[in-house]
Amino acid sequence: MAAKRVIYIIMLLTVSAAFVFVNNEITLFFLVCLLAFPHISLVMILLACKSVRFDLAVRDSCIRGGTLQLTMRASVKPRFFVGCIKVTVAIENTTFHKTEYKSFIIKDLSYASHVFDYNGADSGRICVKCDAIKLIGVFGIFSVKMRCPVFAEAIVSPMLYEDVAVNMGENGSDTVFGDTALPKKGGDITEVFNVRDYAPGDPPNAVHWKLSGKFGILKSKEFGATDDRRTLILVDMSRNKFGTSATDEQLNGVLDVAVSISNALKTTGYFHSVGWFDDGVFESSEVVDSDTFVRTVGKLMSVKVNNGNEENMFYLSRTAACAVFTKIIFVSSVVNYEEFKEVANAEITAIEVGNGFGQANDQGVRVINIPYDNIHDALMACNI
Repeated sequence: MAAKRVIYIIMLLTVSAAFVFVNNEITLFFLVCLLAFPHISLVMILLACKSVRFDLAVRDSCIRGGTLQLTMRASVKPRFFVGCIKVTVAIENTTFHKTEYKSFIIKDLSYASHVFDYNGADSGRICVKCDAIKLIGVFGIFSVKMRCPVFAEAIVSPMLYEDVAVNMGENGSDTVFGDTALPKKGGDITEVFNVRDYAPGDPPNAVHWKLSGKFGILKSKEFGATDDRRTLILVDMSRNKFGTSATDEQLNGVLDVAVSISNALKTTGYFHSVGWFDDGVFESSEVVDSDTFVRTVGKLMSVKVNNGNEENMFYLSRTAACAVFTKIIFVSSVVNYEEFKEVANAEITAIEVGNGFGQANDQGVRVINIPYDNIHDALMACNI
């Protein structure tokens, strides 16, 4: 549009000079036309502002590194009033407190769908807001900016390493969900102590087909459990803790590790919970199947990166929710042994997402260091 304005000014100066020197009807006619040109364009745009229709939609979700598609539709009546529409949207990542502004040009104003691609660098919940719509005249000289309160939300999920096989170490033969859970593969499933109604998430080999046929509804068998271990994957999205500051890459790695471990446990039949701190308040979500896993990831994306609270574990240890967990897999960008003194009832494996790789054991806490730039290989080598 700037180029068209320059061309218009040059033409106006040229015709004005010609009128001054020649002073005839033809140059006067052209000068009047040029002077009237932008005013007519401006009036047409102002009229078009009353009939603008605009809609914005965003693809529900994608994995980080994938394409989050933005679909826009716009129309004006009459269409010849406006040459094109420039849409500026604010793409806000509420998890990482980041906002990007992107502009898109829509030339077809017939309310047809126009799909634009967006690739974000961070996981998290994305809110796409229409910041402004600029109507550009058919002559491209004048434009009018108008507000449009349209927005849409989407989720950019963490990187999911689906082929990761998490070795639970000493817990490999334990059940996770107590005496109402099925043992994991290889366990003793010969003793049936109860039959109950089928619940979503029960595996097919737990269905008691004979009784199901007799009662006309699905019945599930409950087997004897060898232990009462319950596992929590605790996600810490603190930016600053214990004098250290985490990078965005590290915090994205924290989400990648937590989600990949949860998926691995879900795949092998470990019922578990994923927990996090939201402004110091502990929240959790159970994972028992693929549906609950997807819902849990969606909830986890609502967690916002915070400055860090060194008292989180202290507050967690005082809640009734903490008492039910006997194994905590703590995932953070920084690990300090002092945090875990408050949680004496649980076996703790702390995973620190940073630059190095290694394992240590101190004061009863196992610490595994995982580099954020090689999470897949590090997880494959872990004995959690």
